[in-house]
Amino acid sequence: MKNPELHGVGTVFRYTVQQHYKTPSVVAFLVILFLLAAGSMPLALLMSGHESEVEETKIHTLYLRNECAFSIVTDSVLADERYQALKITETDEDDDTLSEKVLAEADAAAAVISMKDGMLMPSLTLRTVYGENGDVTSADAETLNHLLENALHDSLMASLAITKDQEAIVNSGVTSRVARIADYRAGAEESNTDTHVFVNMFYCYFIMILCGISIGYVFQQCMEEKVSKLVESLLVSVSPTALLTGKLLAVMLFVFSGLAVVGLGFFVSFQLIKPFGGFGFAAPTVENILHFSFADLHFTLPTILLFVVCILIAFAMCAGLSGISGSCCSKTEDTQQASLVSMTFLLTGYLAGAFAPMFESDAVNIFCSLFPVTSVFTALPNYTCGKIGLPLLLLALVIQALTALFLMRTAGRVYKMMLLYRGGVPKPAQIIRMLKENKAAEKAAAGKEAPHAE
Repeated sequence: MKNPELHGVGTVFRYTVQQHYKTPSVVAFLVILFLLAAGSMPLALLMSGHESEVEETKIHTLYLRNECAFSIVTDSVLADERYQALKITETDEDDDTLSEKVLAEADAAAAVISMKDGMLMPSLTLRTVYGENGDVTSADAETLNHLLENALHDSLMASLAITKDQEAIVNSGVTSRVARIADYRAGAEESNTDTHVFVNMFYCYFIMILCGISIGYVFQQCMEEKVSKLVESLLVSVSPTALLTGKLLAVMLFVFSGLAVVGLGFFVSFQLIKPFGGFGFAAPTVENILHFSFADLHFTLPTILLFVVCILIAFAMCAGLSGISGSCCSKTEDTQQASLVSMTFLLTGYLAGAFAPMFESDAVNIFCSLFPVTSVFTALPNYTCGKIGLPLLLLALVIQALTALFLMRTAGRVYKMMLLYRGGVPKPAQIIRMLKENKAAEKAAAGKEAPHAE
């Protein structure tokens, strides 16, 4: 049997969506979002100085000045089929003379290897320069510079009698973990603290942005009829519950369609830089700076599905809470006071998710995963990093879903109760008292109607 309170949800949903996307500024905003996302990776690639490798070189002469104590063997450079015809001339000429030669020859470049004494250890510098008005391009010089860098590195290793296998062992990363003996025997693998902190902060930030965007939409939709004075007309055709439900579904479409546009932009952006080696050049930098290891994460197809479920539940919880606050607003000026509850929820969950991994405590991880306010921010990252198991995650999702259902139902009751309310924003205690009085009145009305029906 269909719920009569939900009759008209589809009509409200379609009308709200049509009105939203008819606004030119909304379409322009989505287009700008797509363009920013599509250009993000090519811009980052350009700013990083990463150049594509050339297929055919225009450099025929290279003047090489080696100022360090190690000799460089350039056989590996000449072994590259693009530079087989390259003529390498070693020289001791100064910078001015080298610059004049490079400028005078359209197909020439110069490389200078120098060594400086640093505060902790000496450092090697390799610079390859080319004439800006010649045939040599920046990508060509960048490719040659990279080959010279590898040749210099191999020459240093050879001078120290270090083999490739020995070098691989020296440069191999060490992953350290502290675990209880029970977890060690069970073979349980946990991410290190740095990885846990990074994943938690990234996920918390994403949820905070998602919910923060939805708050404004929900407030706007909850106040729309009050401001336009159309409440009485609308209540003739649809119930308050159907009115709010249709609007919240429309808000969900607004938010997730925006995310889809951004995701599509990032996909296009990645395809644009794919011919240049993709975005993999940034991965070592991220791992070195943040001590973040992609190998520590438990990413599988079920995890991705859980991610979708988690963000839907997080949105439902925030939408329900915002629906309660937004229903209490009679004018735009009330939104600042009413949004305090939603912002407190977001900040509490974000701060708990950001700082909880630093305690390295199982009790803290379990509490944050199960407590509804922090669960939407921490449960999935804790599972992904191996801090909690799948049964605990599923329990956390059940608690989140029940909390979201309670908030959504409460939002419907508050919206129905406050539609004709025109006073200031009531305090939480007032809302609870009004809900109790309204429920008692409905029971009393139902009791009077029962004997009459008989």
